Amino acid sequence: MRTPEVIAKQHMNKGVLLYCGYNSNYNTKYTIPNDDQLRQILDSTDEVLLIPITTYNRYTDENGVEKVALTREDIENMPVEWAGDPNRYEIIKGEYFATAEPKFAANYHVQDYVDIAADIAKRMVAIKPNVRLWFSVPLAECLHALTHLFAESYVSCVHAIKRTVEPEIWENNVQGIYYTGEDIVTSGYTKFDPTIPEQDFNNPIVYSMRKVSEVVHAYGKEMLWIPYYHDAAPSSRNLGYVVNLTNIFDTVIIQPSYFFNATRKDGLEIIAKSIERQAVLDPEFNVIGGEKKSNALIGFEMEIDSQFFNDESYVPRYYAYEEAFGKFVGKYPTAYYAGYPETLIRVGDIIKKFYNA
Repeated sequence: MRTPEVIAKQHMNKGVLLYCGYNSNYNTKYTIPNDDQLRQILDSTDEVLLIPITTYNRYTDENGVEKVALTREDIENMPVEWAGDPNRYEIIKGEYFATAEPKFAANYHVQDYVDIAADIAKRMVAIKPNVRLWFSVPLAECLHALTHLFAESYVSCVHAIKRTVEPEIWENNVQGIYYTGEDIVTSGYTKFDPTIPEQDFNNPIVYSMRKVSEVVHAYGKEMLWIPYYHDAAPSSRNLGYVVNLTNIFDTVIIQPSYFFNATRKDGLEIIAKSIERQAVLDPEFNVIGGEKKSNALIGFEMEIDSQFFNDESYVPRYYAYEEAFGKFVGKYPTAYYAGYPETLIRVGDIIKKFYNA
């Protein structure tokens, strides 16, 4: 393998999201692009984020002991004080049992994602030695109040990435790690106290974010997050507190979700103004938390998928993103979501045109 030149570490600039590994609880996986398809992706950008999208419940700790992040007993014995709304405690437990059961049955191991992503990374470096790469930790899908139980497995994932990726690629190409969860759900599920950012806002999701951030920063890498902003959702205010008041993340790229939901067009303006002021704003354009104390760099996500080609109502929604965010290209962090790898390849010319405009 050719040794790449040393690449200056930087925030994500013009990235794309490439999903890999399992895509459901039923042993199906995302298509792994062949070399020609990787060349097509790398023709539109030199920065790729490799993402797992489901829950990997098994992992191997630093002593080589195989563990599971979550058990049925964890759900059954969940303390009532972990629930954001104690009155919904039994309902939440019931939901968690239903959510977790197929994940227990799938029994995926973190190393499986790492092996697939590391192989794709190696092949991309062979094609484009200066490619900048981002790996990810998995999800704890819809298990909000139990997310802290996955923190050790997330940390193990970061160690596994470093251990598995070739040393030259880790040193020269890997920019950082992406926290895959897209929101900080309260709505009765978890507690969130905005007055104690130094105590992770008393929130299990933020706790797991910080644990990952600590090991990522200890390795000298960047911490990336791509949450969604929905002006009516409490999770949007929560993300503002985390981004504005903590240094958990170095780069935060915000999802508008307008492409997928025509009622969310106002989010484009809120995100654009947040980028201009480099602070997450509320719908009245006030800085959430009162002031920006962190060093996090804020950018935007471009969103497109196969519906762009199949339903004409999605076309103007996509171009609304170009109109809202075009002036920020190359100045602030950007990433493209395109859904399945096949669609990412298909929209390569659209991405290339926007990034080079």
